[in-house]
Amino acid sequence: MIEVEVKARIDNIDEIKQKINLLNAKFLKQETQIDKVFGNPIFLDSDNKAIEGGIISRIRVINDKKVLEFKEIMRTGGGIEVESELNNLDDGIALLKKLGFEEAFTVSKVRETYSYKDFKICIDNVEKLGCFIEIEKMINSDEEKNKAREECIKLLNLISSDCKIENRKYGDLMQEIIKK
Repeated sequence: MIEVEVKARIDNIDEIKQKINLLNAKFLKQETQIDKVFGNPIFLDSDNKAIEGGIISRIRVINDKKVLEFKEIMRTGGGIEVESELNNLDDGIALLKKLGFEEAFTVSKVRETYSYKDFKICIDNVEKLGCFIEIEKMINSDEEKNKAREECIKLLNLISSDCKIENRKYGDLMQEIIKK
């Protein structure tokens, strides 16, 4: 499966939640996610940002659950994602280091997740970065990417017509803060 997502910065979370509720989207969960993000030098540019088409890895911790993920970075489309649950955080970190990945930073966020038709809507309050909305759709093939992205944008505009799409990943935004 390929994830296609569109993200935008938001100013008023309560207003966004009201609009999501007007759509009769189903509230799924609220959780705190802590992502330890790792980069491999072969996939980083001179500013240590992941290159387009490169691979990053993260270990996401939600309560006692730990998931190792590899993600292809496609800022305006969908990228390949592979994940596997970990029994032990230290083993996951050791594996990534053997593969040449180095820990870059940690992203902490509170995420509210909703489902609407075949979309996932997430409202994220990201430590150090602010609040965002993400519209996600899972597809089966690259041929579906453009159509899925257009559908995500259409839904985003229905929820918040004045928000601006943010093509940078949270990792890109964190790197900008780190660099300052």
